Amino acid sequence: MADPMPEIKRIAIKSIARKALGWPARLLFPPVCAGCRRHVSQPGVLCGACWPKLRLLERPWCPVMGTPFTHNMGEGFLSAEAIADPPPFERARAAVAYSGVARQMVQGLKYQDRTDLAPWM
Repeated sequence: MADPMPEIKRIAIKSIARKALGWPARLLFPPVCAGCRRHVSQPGVLCGACWPKLRLLERPWCPVMGTPFTHNMGEGFLSAEAIADPPPFERARAAVAYSGVARQMVQGLKYQDRTDLAPWM
């Protein structure tokens, strides 16, 4: 059986090198909020001001279009849009409403080449 120590040493060296080379990058490119670009503690997070502005979608919603309803219409109730113009897909769903911070983030990815926002999508 092969000795595992060389592999362990290689992993440890990579970890140390990553940490040693990471601080200059964080100094030159400090982490910013994905929504408003304020400085934050770590990359890929929203600041305390932007997080509450995300409107998380909760039930009830249209099972086809994912459109949120203001009242519970019962199981299987479809939105007017899904009935009038049935989509070519079976189901769509979003986690947050496309407004405010979420809209800025989507548009930043699409139109401003903010690829740092891709993990959020």
